[in-house]
Amino acid sequence: MAVRKPKYDVPSLKTGFEMLEHLSRHPRGRMLTEVAEALACPVSSAYRIAMALENLGLVSRDPETKLIRLTNKLLLIGQRAITETNLVEHALDVMRELRDRVVDTVLIGVREGAEVIVLDEALGTRMFAFISKLGYRVGVSCSAPGKAILAYLPEREREELVGSIQFVRHNARTITSKERLRRELAAVVEQGYAFDDAEQFEGVYCVGAPVFDRGGYPVASVWTTGLMMDLDRRRLPEIGATVRAHADRISARLGFGGTD
Repeated sequence: MAVRKPKYDVPSLKTGFEMLEHLSRHPRGRMLTEVAEALACPVSSAYRIAMALENLGLVSRDPETKLIRLTNKLLLIGQRAITETNLVEHALDVMRELRDRVVDTVLIGVREGAEVIVLDEALGTRMFAFISKLGYRVGVSCSAPGKAILAYLPEREREELVGSIQFVRHNARTITSKERLRRELAAVVEQGYAFDDAEQFEGVYCVGAPVFDRGGYPVASVWTTGLMMDLDRRRLPEIGATVRAHADRISARLGFGGTD
């Protein structure tokens, strides 16, 4: 009796996953010919698949040794999948408490590339409260949540991301250079929170802080946002410290430095 083939069979995709699995057992890397031999596929096919994986950022190729190895992208994807499952669940009550303290809307989001994606929010209690569409994206270089995450990334990853940012000027306050962004990120680490001085949206401010996972990686950001006309700038340090304290509580629930 003939073996029935799966209805949807994509050989290249299957070989790509087999390549990733093979490389996971060789953290120091493998030559392309070794990979092709292990997978019993033509070198030309292995080359095309390896290049596709490299373009996706899943593998890297040393220009000198020609060794192919896994990047940390799969690890980050796995970490985010595990973290996001419980992130909002762990955060909502803390976000509501923060909203009651600061009055303005409180949001939580995660980074994807050079953007932060809004996951959920606790609406502010002012007559005119800021409302964000869930799934909305903001740039990491011109938003408080983006700068809060970016400032605490591992140095190499941070520099690679800063180098890849396509700066867009939204107004006179928007950061449009790598040098200015680096200075801003240093200030974020020093003060413990990030501030968006209406850098993307006129008349709207944000104050954000990072949320860390068990390993100390900034997996998300919590921030408050509202109308600039309602912001007392003299209270920025106080607001920033309050946002950071609540973000730290969420981090603790994710296993960073203890439990809440």
